[in-house]
Amino acid sequence: MRKLYIVRHGEPDFPGGVWLCIGSGTDLPLSARGREQAAALRPFFEARPVSALWSSPLARAVETAALMTGGQTPIHTHPGLREAYIGEWEGLSPAQIRQKAPGEWERREADMSIPPGGGEDYGAAGARFEAALREILSTADGDIAVAAHQAVTCGFLCRLTGTPIARWPDFAHDYATVTELTYENGSFSLVSFGNRA
Repeated sequence: MRKLYIVRHGEPDFPGGVWLCIGSGTDLPLSARGREQAAALRPFFEARPVSALWSSPLARAVETAALMTGGQTPIHTHPGLREAYIGEWEGLSPAQIRQKAPGEWERREADMSIPPGGGEDYGAAGARFEAALREILSTADGDIAVAAHQAVTCGFLCRLTGTPIARWPDFAHDYATVTELTYENGSFSLVSFGNRA
């Protein structure tokens, strides 16, 4: 039995410190706080050595991967690990979205299965993410860590647990938290999600 650790990246460096909706179409680095969050994961991974470290190609995930292992483990990137694309909402604040597309924010709040901004369906994003994980797990033995994002992880966990995609917020988790799974005979099992190291 192998272990798989999926880490959500640290806090991004939002322009002006204002939270924005960001997906795969917005490539922000980590903020100073985000770098601290990622570095705080280091003792967790020192106690749980991994045979391979993979990351989404987006800067906030790659930087998290480097900091959480102290730069001691080579980082491989895979496009299938990138965040969901959120279409017209990319890089906008909730206030800007409400102004640009009146009613759309509220419509999605009422039905979380609706792709944000006409972007990528979170169920499809979860399927893409799972395919990438399976490909990665086939390349090496041992336990593996992956630095990724919230929406694709939530979509994947919905698939894994049979949870309707409209309930993806059930698996929402903070920046720089760890979701732990086991992998055996081609099957994933969820151990825990959203853990602080």
